[in-house]
Amino acid sequence: KLIQNLFTTLANQRLQELTQKGNAPFIYGGVDFSSYARGYESFNGYVGTGTGDVTKGLAALTEEIERIKRFGFTANELERAKKSMTAGYERAFNNRDKTESASFVQEYIDHFLDNEPSPGIEKEFDYLKSLLPGITLDEVNGVSAIFKDEKNKVVYAVGPEPKAGEKTPVDTALLAVIDNGSKLDLKAYEEKAIAADLLKKMPTAGKIVSTSKDAVLGTTEMKLSNGVTVTLKSTDFKNDQILMGATRAGGKDNYGLEDKYNAEYASAIVSAMGVGEFSPTDLKKMLAGKIASVSPAFGPNSEGFRGSSSVKDVETMLQLLNLYVNEPRRDTALFRTFVQRNKSQFAMLSSNPQAAFADTMYKTLYANNPMAPVVVPKSENFDKISLDKSLAIYKERFGDMSGMNFVIVGSFKEAEIRPLIEKYIASLPTTGKKFMAVDNKVRPIEGRHLFSVNKGKEQKSLIYAVFSGETPYSEDQELKLSAVSEVLNIRIIEELREKVQGIYGGGTYASLEKVPYSNYAFMLQLPCGPEKVDTLLKAVNNEFRLIADKGPAQSYLDKVKIQWKEAYKT
Repeated sequence: KLIQNLFTTLANQRLQELTQKGNAPFIYGGVDFSSYARGYESFNGYVGTGTGDVTKGLAALTEEIERIKRFGFTANELERAKKSMTAGYERAFNNRDKTESASFVQEYIDHFLDNEPSPGIEKEFDYLKSLLPGITLDEVNGVSAIFKDEKNKVVYAVGPEPKAGEKTPVDTALLAVIDNGSKLDLKAYEEKAIAADLLKKMPTAGKIVSTSKDAVLGTTEMKLSNGVTVTLKSTDFKNDQILMGATRAGGKDNYGLEDKYNAEYASAIVSAMGVGEFSPTDLKKMLAGKIASVSPAFGPNSEGFRGSSSVKDVETMLQLLNLYVNEPRRDTALFRTFVQRNKSQFAMLSSNPQAAFADTMYKTLYANNPMAPVVVPKSENFDKISLDKSLAIYKERFGDMSGMNFVIVGSFKEAEIRPLIEKYIASLPTTGKKFMAVDNKVRPIEGRHLFSVNKGKEQKSLIYAVFSGETPYSEDQELKLSAVSEVLNIRIIEELREKVQGIYGGGTYASLEKVPYSNYAFMLQLPCGPEKVDTLLKAVNNEFRLIADKGPAQSYLDKVKIQWKEAYKT
């Protein structure tokens, strides 16, 4: 099983590389050993082509599988996979006394249904350390012998109904693509050399200029020589996990209609092109055996970073942060791949009834305002993106850390992380510029409006309601509004699910915000069968009237308080 897992890991990495190339033949792809029938196993390959050529995607999958069968993998590929597998098991072992219940449940299910051994992470890690170093490249490459000359093959394609003039590929044509694999003239996989270090040059460290303690929160507040602030909190929720967040006011709403999509996808485009000397594929190879990640976060009214790492890889996480701030990579080919992939992925989204409903609802909610939030991506909007403008926006928002506040929590020792903060965060560039959130004046429509969307063939309905308006913000009111929503959710379960038996899920969600303007939103979502719509509307409106007239019953409020306390305990 271990050898087989290594094989599928390496094959999936090969296929992932293909998605990063110009004019990529598919959006995503993978292989596995599984089956539709329990107790049996087959080798499976799959690709998603969006609106692309199904035959072309299948041909690329067939070609790569055939390359693996003939030439196998390289020693470097196997070594990276071993490092990554070891790092994952090591982290699970380090967190063994903080394992979440869901992991145990899945272990028991797999053991009961599939006779999957469940010795516990201590034994599993011991087995891994004992067995993994001895696994050879020949053994991993030998896995392909299981299906190398297999004569029993099944191929199928799934997609929306073809439009007028379009044709779906026939079964004989798809089988012919697979059968042609053995006739292809192929070369062995070639791997380019990548840099040995993330940073070409280490930054000149700054200083921690002041430190204060918050006894109530158990945090340490630091001000750095570049003006950036850092909040530290050492925790023991996990034995081997460090989380980083960074935020400040700002966001996409600083940009008008001309740059709407340049700003909307700026951070995603940089992530798709890579940082420093590394494309996303090369970066993944570079980080083999390390558990560290960083990604830019660009919201409507704020911006910053999110990151995580193991304890031993916290410096790697901070080096990645430096690359995302100082060295976003410009790669025209990967930009084109990003555009092509998203256009293909979202081209048929409007045929999905739920997507069509959400799109219509938000257009109605914001009166077709072109500056309204992007909820359902449109294929044609990716053609409106300029690489130069999008990259310039990214550099403007993420290349200057003025006003940024970092929060680092996890299983670290403050004395050990302080020099890393001085080296990698206090050295980040700042100009003293004031970054602010902007109110772009986009507002939901006023008054009562009712509309219906008819789409799809399934006997499914969705009731969705939005109550919104402007109101003064306070933390007290935000807490109370959340409590009202939770009380209603309990009542919805009791009345609409248990008594009416009209829903399986759904409920309410409430928010009270002060940026960019003080406003509230209260949302209701009830998926149901068409025959239950009128009954559910009547029942839920009755619940709204009861809580508006009499307020929440104390017994329900007590239940909500207990739920909140339990949530914070875990």
